[in-house]
Formats: sequence, C-alpha cells, structure tokens
Amino acid sequence: MSDKKSLRFIGLAIGFGIFLLLPFADQFLGLSSGVRQSENRRLEGFPRFHWPHVGTFAKQFDRYYKENFGFRNALFYTYSRWKLRVLNESPLPEKVIVGHDNWLYLGNSYNRVIDQHRGLIPLSADSAQIIGQNLVGYQNQLASQGRKLYVFIAPDSHTIYPEYLPSEMQVSDRPSRLDVLSQYVTRNTNLPFIDVRDTLRKAKAKHVVYYQTDTHWNDYGTLVGCASLLNRIHHDFGNVPAAQLANYQIARTKGVGGDLVQMLMLENVIKDKVFYDIKPLISVAARQLAEVPDTVTGRARSGFPSLRFAGANAKGPKLLLIGDSFSHSMTQFLPGYFRESYFVRTSRFDPALVQAEQPDIVVIEIVERNLDWLARF
Repeated sequence: MSDKKSLRFIGLAIGFGIFLLLPFADQFLGLSSGVRQSENRRLEGFPRFHWPHVGTFAKQFDRYYKENFGFRNALFYTYSRWKLRVLNESPLPEKVIVGHDNWLYLGNSYNRVIDQHRGLIPLSADSAQIIGQNLVGYQNQLASQGRKLYVFIAPDSHTIYPEYLPSEMQVSDRPSRLDVLSQYVTRNTNLPFIDVRDTLRKAKAKHVVYYQTDTHWNDYGTLVGCASLLNRIHHDFGNVPAAQLANYQIARTKGVGGDLVQMLMLENVIKDKVFYDIKPLISVAARQLAEVPDTVTGRARSGFPSLRFAGANAKGPKLLLIGDSFSHSMTQFLPGYFRESYFVRTSRFDPALVQAEQPDIVVIEIVERNLDWLARF
C-alpha cells in the first residue's frame, strides 16, 4: 500500500472514529445543549442495575439511549426544519398536521382526533346515552346537596377553523360526535350543557380565537367561551354578574410559538401571527390564593397544580371547576365573578373533593376530542 493510500486510510479511520464518538461526547459534554428536546414530558433517566435482572437493565438502557443519545435534538431540529420548510410536510404527521396558511393541528396520535372530525369514528346513540346518564347521575348527586352542575365543552381547533385543514382531512358534513351528544342531552335531560361552537364561529369573524401553532384556544377565544359559561350561570344565579367584553382591556401583541411547534422543535422559527394580551378590570379581577400540588401519597402525579382564587364578588357563590388543559387559560377570566374558585386538572369526578370544597357550582370542562372520557369521568 502506497504512503498516500495509507495516509488516506488512516485519515478515514480517524474521521470515522471521531464520527462514532461525537454522540458520546455530546451526551457527556452537552455540545448541543442549546437545542431543547421536543417532548412535553420527562425523558428516561439512566437505569439502575439490579443483579440478576440483566435483561430488564438492557431494555431500560435501550429506551434511555434512544431518548438521550448525543445530537438527537440537533438532528431532529435539522430534519424538522427541512421537512416543513422545503417539503411543506409534517415531520411528525401522527402528532402534528400541517394545514394551509401556517395553521397547525393536532394529529391522530391524540385520541384519533383527525378521524373523529372526518366522521370515521362517530359517536353512537348508545354511547351518547351512557355519557348523558353518567352526567345526569352527577347532576342529581350534586342537586341533593344543593349544588348546581354545568358541563362545558371546549371545541377542537379542527371544528372552529376547518378551512385551513389539508384538503384530504376536511371535516365531515355528517353530525359530529359533539352534535350527537348535544342532541341527546338537550332532548332527554335538563343538564346545563354549554356548547360554544357557534359563539366562537361568530367571534372569529372579527378576531382570531385559536392559536395557529397550538392545540388550544387563545386568550380571546377563552374570554368568549368564559363569557358564554358565565352568562349561563347568571341565568341561574342572579348574584353572578353577566359577562361583558367592556370589562376587559384587549390588546394585540407579538406572537410566540405554541405546543405544536414545540413538538417539532421549531418554536423559534414559527410563531402565531395574532396574539392577545387581555386584562380584566378591577371589578372582575381575582387574586390567586394558593397553588396546591397534585400529589398521591406525597409524590407528584400530573405536574399540574390545583389553583385557588379569591374573586371580586364577595357575596357570590363558590366555584369548583374540574377541567383539562383548556381550563388553564380560563383562570384569567372566571374567578373574578365568584367569591372563591378552585380549579382542578383531572379527568374524574371526585365526590370527596366536592365534600371537602363545599362549592355552590361545579363545572366539568372537557375538550371536544375527549368526549368519550365522560362515560367514565
């Protein structure tokens, strides 16, 4: 072998060795630490070895390394940006759908939300009846204690902005799952069932009501939804004032990237075009009293604390709201109308919690794509 070929071979070998070592170097030295991970969860930690469970350790280490190998985030960021910007396709099509005009939507990996809106998994009449009877059971239980139950449905962005979905994923014109449930509840019960789809569709003619890069409604959409809920409660409780937009200072500000672009690691690349900063007047403002960790036997459970507020309505009723992630932004606008409010992030009705809190009003809030959860709430 000639000297040139020998040097070339040695150079290739060294280069290949460095290439193999780079992920380990990044893992221990944090060379790409400036690129944050995209999962909205805690990644696997390094497993502990317990003799003689070698097989268990190997599986745990394999899972750990797949989630933590060097340059993983930097490589995905590069791939994600190329896939979206060059091919106009989602890097994670099961999680994030790329729509028109920079709109992003939640994908099928979340309770088959796309299939739901395409009419591929309709809600049967029997399922609607099971859900309705379950909710009426809670309604009767609370009524026997002198409390009032309201059920509030937060629509998916697919429902309010179907026009930006890809053409092959257009919303079905058949009755939706929410249509079926709403019709059953309206015809067969006296349960206060707050469906704000039409209200939000009307409001979007003047203002954007959902984030383009997030799974949730924006602050203006939240305010519109809260106003509908408050006005329905006002119908039953005269000491709860009717909601008026004049009670809020509404301003537009610079947008940021939401949870959907965070999944793609592109929150610094893609931002919402419209972002609102909304402040309540003192007459409907609230003060946060406590943040209660969500724990079971002393251990963190969901990572979402319960929030307690004192409102401006000193003679008003007490509110307990049991909700999901859509309820988080509702804490800006609802508590000021009540004497006290307690917001809990959970997907179950807990009679012990009701007894402990002694609310006058209980609101169950759930996002449209998770309606089926109400059968076992």
